[in-house]
Amino acid sequence: ADRTDSIAFNCSCHYPPRASRMRSPRSFLAAVSGHLAGRQAPAAPGHHSLPVRTLQTLAQREPVRLKKLSAPDTGILELTLERPEVKNAISWELMTRLRGAIHKIEADATAKVVLVASSGPGVFCAGADLKERRHMSSSHVKEYANSLRSTFSYFEALSIPTIAVIEGAALGGGLELALSCDLRICGAAFNIQ
Repeated sequence: ADRTDSIAFNCSCHYPPRASRMRSPRSFLAAVSGHLAGRQAPAAPGHHSLPVRTLQTLAQREPVRLKKLSAPDTGILELTLERPEVKNAISWELMTRLRGAIHKIEADATAKVVLVASSGPGVFCAGADLKERRHMSSSHVKEYANSLRSTFSYFEALSIPTIAVIEGAALGGGLELALSCDLRICGAAFNIQ
């Protein structure tokens, strides 16, 4: 259950009508480009467009959101990293929720493709949550690293195509997450390290 009230500006994806069950790579790239463009708020005359922001009201949001898009985008799942305040740093909880989302994707017979994106502007994922990690024992750090590696391997093994929509920095484990996807589509301000 989503415990966050949010306001989004023009976040729906608009895709061309389907001519067949599978889209051509060109039309799919156009669809994802539309997704990237759809994340910009319409600009007022004389002003620059602003990135979409989420207004959070007194409830802490889940670190990972899995959303099924509706017709005409049936079969497309959007997996969104929801920790913009820490640049989507991968905490133990985010990793656990990511694993749970992978189980849901795998169990969904209607899923055809997964888009992995960030809710915050300017960063896809900063990698491991080093502030959380500094309070872990060395054995807990080793367990975290092994769990993270196996989560990425599990994500990579999904039977449907996965696409990382990178609109900013993808650092360390964030880059590993992007690399575990089948395709990576980058916005103009991408940065990978």
